[in-house]
Amino acid sequence: MSGTPTANRLAGEASPYLRQHAHDPVPWYPWGEQALAKAKEEDKPIFLSIGYAACHWCHVMERESFADPAIAALLAASFVAVKVDREERPDLDAVYMGAVQAMTGAGGWPLSVFVTPGLEPFFGGTYFPPERRWGTPSFREVLAAVADAWRHRRAELDGAAATLAAQLAAHDDPVAGRIDHAAAAAAALAELAASFDRRWGGFGGAPKFPTPSRLFFLADRARRDPDALGLLSGTLDGMAAGGMYDWLGGGFHRYSTDDAWRVPHFEKMLYDNALLARAYAEAGLACDRPDWVAVARATADYLLREMRGPEGALFSSTDADSEGREGRYFTWTAAQVRAALPAREAELVVALCGLDGTGDDAEERVLRPARPPAEVALALGLEPGLAAGRLAAARTGLLAARRRRVPPATDDKRLAGWNGMAAWALAWLGAALPEPRYLDAARTAGRFLLARTGDDGRLQRSWRDGAASGVEALEDVAWAVAAYVQLFEAEGDVGWLAAASALLRRRRPRYQDASGRLFDAPDDGPPLLARPRGASDGATPAPAGVLAGAMLRLAALTGDAEFREAAERALAAEAALVARAPAACLTLVQAAAAAAAPPLTLVVVGDSRWESTRALLATAWRRKPGRCVVAPSRSGAVTPEAARAVPLFAGRETVAAGRARAYLCVGGACRLPVEESATLARLLAAAD
Repeated sequence: MSGTPTANRLAGEASPYLRQHAHDPVPWYPWGEQALAKAKEEDKPIFLSIGYAACHWCHVMERESFADPAIAALLAASFVAVKVDREERPDLDAVYMGAVQAMTGAGGWPLSVFVTPGLEPFFGGTYFPPERRWGTPSFREVLAAVADAWRHRRAELDGAAATLAAQLAAHDDPVAGRIDHAAAAAAALAELAASFDRRWGGFGGAPKFPTPSRLFFLADRARRDPDALGLLSGTLDGMAAGGMYDWLGGGFHRYSTDDAWRVPHFEKMLYDNALLARAYAEAGLACDRPDWVAVARATADYLLREMRGPEGALFSSTDADSEGREGRYFTWTAAQVRAALPAREAELVVALCGLDGTGDDAEERVLRPARPPAEVALALGLEPGLAAGRLAAARTGLLAARRRRVPPATDDKRLAGWNGMAAWALAWLGAALPEPRYLDAARTAGRFLLARTGDDGRLQRSWRDGAASGVEALEDVAWAVAAYVQLFEAEGDVGWLAAASALLRRRRPRYQDASGRLFDAPDDGPPLLARPRGASDGATPAPAGVLAGAMLRLAALTGDAEFREAAERALAAEAALVARAPAACLTLVQAAAAAAAPPLTLVVVGDSRWESTRALLATAWRRKPGRCVVAPSRSGAVTPEAARAVPLFAGRETVAAGRARAYLCVGGACRLPVEESATLARLLAAAD
């Protein structure tokens, strides 16, 4: 009967975010036929709340509003309340985030949207406080106003909702063009320089986000462009020196709340840490900065230590809050440091991190070096070597003490796209550093994705405790393909190329239309009010650009013209966007630069156990241009299977024992082989 309270229905859901709300008095439904049918049957608007497990303000709104029985009664009386995990359903999040941004000019999470039974949005916002503040009405006021409007101004709401729905569903007519990658790169670099914070690094003011697409773009140019190197160095140094980087345990928090990177928003996301580990390592090797490589290693170690399930796939995130307070797990007072460590180690940390003089009862602070270690050692009368040893012991002791605290909650669902990012990053790190355990972890994550690919090629978006959930997105396909190609480049197993080709042939047509445009949701997915499409970079590189770049690399290896043509059409479809906003489309700009030149491939024939092979590959990973694709043979004799999969192996099947060879190939033509690392370095420098 209409208005009768309904039990909360989230307890059986796979998503940790939905389960966080399973004990709310709000009669939540998950998104699905039951909720949508109830809205139609009772002619009630849907209150759609979208968030994710590590979202701080989602937790705040739950404590303030969704735990309130009076608010729960208001929702039960006048609405059908639906909860969505944006990480399971990025398609729904994209559609309704676009609606709220169109209505209010802003967006964020928790996303709070009021939707007709026909799924058309008519009012929305983000976080609503329990009482009116900051010029924002209270959530109670919002519920009352929307319910009143639904009863007394229904025609007006329906008309506005229909108009907005039509706007969301409309896409610009596709106009194919050509991306002028050189002009776009120059314009993007100028825009980044104009917004660069020359004191602290990064771009714009607080809050500051890492935005890995910018870092990859700058790292690719840094060796030959001093301006790019300056922007890159200032940003990587600033982030690593600030509190956003977890100096104690490795890895990065979500973003900095201040200009100086000192005070983070404490959630940790898999995507940030996977991408930043590779960005720091790429930049560190290209620019001969071992300190950046050390940050990359610490970040990768954090992922392997704290973010892997027993099957080897990686978790999604950890929360910002613990013990009811944001950052409690990660912050310290001088007294807490002294209680955790022997006196000599404690005083070194207190001096290094600037905790001295703050008092033992001071506010807890993020541990980060506030002074150079050599300066602190001198002030304490310590030899540098002794100080370094004590500091290493202190960090081990503090990390052990931190583990005894109540940890933040972990969202342990495994997302296909984010595991693809992690495999892509770890495979590169494993080959380039080199570090076999990173490559092992990447291989395991790649196999996890293969095991969760259906007979129709469709990837399971989300997996937890044996249950699959969510809906496959372009992000999943793009990063799985990128990971498979990178795994081949890292270890030479042509099975990864077969996996990438098979996934593309089965799933790419569901995302790419006749004009070449790549949509974020497939055409064989659940029905949506609008089919989302966005090729600009955000917190992660744009999937359209990632997929275009991965298809170009796959085509260079396999010689398959289908993949190159699909990538070129995808890039041509976004030419107008890139011309309009190049700094927002850096992943597309990099893919366009790769497409504009003949494929550049480095074939290395030699047993992976030989010193000569390792030396050539080490030079390759340090010195090759980003667009250069690596084809390692794994052994001193190319197998027939490998020769069929990678045509460039033909004619280069064997080398003498212990004498690896490298062939730099432009298009389909390979130069004379080289056996010396110095000669290879010169060839790669000339090709950059």
